[in-house]
Amino acid sequence: MQLGESTSTVVLHRILYVLGFIATTAFALFALLSEGMTSFSLLGLASIPFVTIAGLAVLLYLSFDPKKIAPILNRVLKFASPIIKLIQKEAVIDGKADQFLTEYHTGFRKMISSKPPLILSFLASLGDWNCSVAILWIVLISLDTNASLWVVMITISIGKMIQMTPIAIPGMIGVYETAITTILVLFAVPVSIAASAAILSRLVTVWLELPITGFAAYHYGFKLLGKGNLQA
Repeated sequence: MQLGESTSTVVLHRILYVLGFIATTAFALFALLSEGMTSFSLLGLASIPFVTIAGLAVLLYLSFDPKKIAPILNRVLKFASPIIKLIQKEAVIDGKADQFLTEYHTGFRKMISSKPPLILSFLASLGDWNCSVAILWIVLISLDTNASLWVVMITISIGKMIQMTPIAIPGMIGVYETAITTILVLFAVPVSIAASAAILSRLVTVWLELPITGFAAYHYGFKLLGKGNLQA
């Protein structure tokens, strides 16, 4: 795949995923407020869906008209050109920003126009989100903690937002668990239970996935290497 096209698939995946947990988080916040929970912490957390919606709107706007960021991208490439030249001496910088944005726009428009795959992708993202909520909720129940499902929804939404932050920490290990523990403690879950639940749910959502995804990446990587050797 071309770089711009592959980037558009990642961005669209993020958009679909965020749409799912914005809807469920807003519903959970409304449910807690209707039950009379109006703590300062909850009111502060209530701003998160609105901030996320604003960011999502900007992302969608730029995805449908990516040429607006062409001047910024050109400046970034020009600034980074000495580093790029060190890695690849014959790299061509001129025109790369426009090429990337054209590929991105074409790929994004193509995916948006394919309605059945788009709907299936959204449902798959929503299913993944709901599974994360169910895992943490079941873990809390197994630890004899009667945590509200609405609280778990809000906790997972914040954890997922932090997990999607582009920081160079593999899997956001440590950061994600700290965020989950902190939010649960804000909702009166004992810190020992909150930390245990965060770690146990992490074992399910990450460490049990690694053997499957690792094998798939290993197998697919060898296929690509094999094709490269044949072409050579």
